[in-house]
Amino acid sequence: MNARLQLRLSYVLAALWLGGLAAVGLIGAPTAFAIVPEAMLAARVASRMFYLMTLAALILGLALALLERRYAKPLSASTPFFLVLGGIFFAVLGEFGVVPNLIQAAVNHAPDAGMWHAAASLVYLLQAVCVLAYVWKLPVAADWRAGA
Repeated sequence: MNARLQLRLSYVLAALWLGGLAAVGLIGAPTAFAIVPEAMLAARVASRMFYLMTLAALILGLALALLERRYAKPLSASTPFFLVLGGIFFAVLGEFGVVPNLIQAAVNHAPDAGMWHAAASLVYLLQAVCVLAYVWKLPVAADWRAGA
């Protein structure tokens, strides 16, 4: 695959990932809580959207990782490859590490439910920051690849 086509494909995949994160986090989940009268039902709707976004993040992230791996420099966290891996890491951490604790705390009306919600929000934000940083670095990476 030539570098120009790879760059365009990388932009499309990253745009889908970042756009999905924004749509679910800024529009979908708040709308569920605004429209669905029962809080736990709204939480189920929002949780399903976040779960589907995690699946999309894994698919898009793995596709981007495969595109980026040929340019990855070992042990260089500044490369786009490691930003993609960071986005994947935070998607998995959120869905399988933080969210189960959040759900358990919410169901039990535990006092630490707010803390778990904040942790889930932070992990989701960090995923978005990784993808945004990846997109930000793409033009520089493309220049470097063209010269390599």
